[in-house]
Amino acid sequence: MKKFVISILALLMLFSSFNIIYGAESNKVKARFTESDISGTNFKEIKITPYGHNVEDTDYSYYIYLPSGYFVEGISATYVADRNGKYPFTVYDGSNWKTFTYKVNNVEKSDDEDDKGDKEKKDDKIGLNFSLMYDYEKKQVLLNMNIDKVRNVVTPGSSLMTNEVNYYIGNINNNQMTDFTVTVDEEPYDFKVLKQGEFYLLIYVSPVNYNDYSTVVEYYGYNFANGGSYTAYPSKAIYDDNGRYEVLVRGNDTQQVFNFNITDIDYRRPSVDVDIINGLNFELKAEDDFGLAYIISYDGRYVPAAGSDSKSFTYKDTSEIVYNGDYLFTAVDKKGNRTTSSYKVKKGKKPTKLRPAVGLDVHNYKNTEKLFENIGLEYKKDKEKNEYFENILPGYMNGMNPDKFNPDSPISRAEMVTIFCRLNNLPYDSGAYLKTKFTDIGNHWAKDYIAMGSSKKYVSGYKDKTFRPDNSVTRAEFCQMLTKISSYKALLNTLPASSNYDYSDIRKHWAEADIIKISSRNLITGQGNYFRPDDPITRAEVVHAINMLYGCNPSYKELGYINSLYNEYYNFDDINNHIYYNDIVISLVGMFREKINL
Repeated sequence: MKKFVISILALLMLFSSFNIIYGAESNKVKARFTESDISGTNFKEIKITPYGHNVEDTDYSYYIYLPSGYFVEGISATYVADRNGKYPFTVYDGSNWKTFTYKVNNVEKSDDEDDKGDKEKKDDKIGLNFSLMYDYEKKQVLLNMNIDKVRNVVTPGSSLMTNEVNYYIGNINNNQMTDFTVTVDEEPYDFKVLKQGEFYLLIYVSPVNYNDYSTVVEYYGYNFANGGSYTAYPSKAIYDDNGRYEVLVRGNDTQQVFNFNITDIDYRRPSVDVDIINGLNFELKAEDDFGLAYIISYDGRYVPAAGSDSKSFTYKDTSEIVYNGDYLFTAVDKKGNRTTSSYKVKKGKKPTKLRPAVGLDVHNYKNTEKLFENIGLEYKKDKEKNEYFENILPGYMNGMNPDKFNPDSPISRAEMVTIFCRLNNLPYDSGAYLKTKFTDIGNHWAKDYIAMGSSKKYVSGYKDKTFRPDNSVTRAEFCQMLTKISSYKALLNTLPASSNYDYSDIRKHWAEADIIKISSRNLITGQGNYFRPDDPITRAEVVHAINMLYGCNPSYKELGYINSLYNEYYNFDDINNHIYYNDIVISLVGMFREKINL
């Protein structure tokens, strides 16, 4: 009966006090644990204070082995817990010893809590669908998300209970990845949006699968300029590392190749080297391409990595090495990947038989090694050049059909204004044609482009309120367009006037000044003494001039990559051996610039 009462008292003390008592009545070695916060983190410092040897001798020293196996002689010892689990401490008191465990479960979700959470999620699985939309009044892109019922939703700008989300993403610039997260009932949904011209690519990134170090992503394509239906190929993919990825967004008669670099995947754990300097102290050098967060030293201390963007960190321990054994250091990167590195000391003192050498095997706790397991793939520094290609000019041309580009055919006024709209990032307006006075564009495929472009004065209409969308653009008209469009004036000024042609057929022509400005920069040139200002300009001549205007002068390596995209997604049989072959290919897939050593 006496033993039963004492056991009840021990349980009451366990649940009613911050100090937790471990130990059996028949065991002389007991211990008290206290827990405190580590400033600036959610980590916990565990302090063990053994007792039971002699209550009157308050300065009596115990031999305490920390969870890392490190040996401490004193009245107490501390160790920083940076993850959940059961932390073992082994205490020696003469010939008596005992391993105590302290459970930490408030650093992150424990395994039990994860299992419980997974079960709750299965019982209440979130049903939703999402898509990009365009608010034609606000001229902004938004993510629309419809949810199966009213839930707690957190976007980058708000938190509310709702079953429908309309998150306005804000300004999206060409070829710049925009990232954001929407959380539904604490379940995160990560998105990326990429824009090229009038095309948009929405990427939904599933949570990381750390069993095989991969992430499943879904692709969705959009074009808000003409409201067509677009599909992404592939519709799904697996990211197993950072690098370059390609997606084709295709509609009935237009398509756009997206080439982008993924840089925020981190499955790799830090690289760690431990050595002894001066024969007395440890030196640890850690490296990680995503930045190091902190280390836990062999003696249980938390050491933050220097600098918020530190990709390498050197830690020099000031304590002298005393005993033989395995000394454990844990380095953790900013994504939570961790490396535990062990250094074996052979020339130190040998503890007595009652005090084993340092190392995890000093504990009689079977799960000790789980606290020090590596998380992530092994990090190896890439010694080769880190290079990839980024899109600096989106594709802006289409073929006349799947097999023909028709490089020497005239270009129509509708096609010309469409190109200008694609290249100049106009805010879309699905009802723009209703605001115009043109009487001949109501059923034309380019009606919205014509309305948007004419409002920007890219192409003017005629006095009889017609636009004549299918009329061909003359060489003189094209020269005037390039000189009159405000966004192109700055580009023209960067090109030196390097030629001085004297064309006899442009004297006193209404576009003489425009022709001289364009031809002197070799954007459009004539043959011999003739410019032929009133002849139709060809599709190939247009793309050559535009590419020169935008500075599309690819290197050999860039041209090789651009051609690889063309060969994968296009196959026109009428452009081979054409004088402007490279310009045509760039107009189809876009211009890509090589980035080196990022």
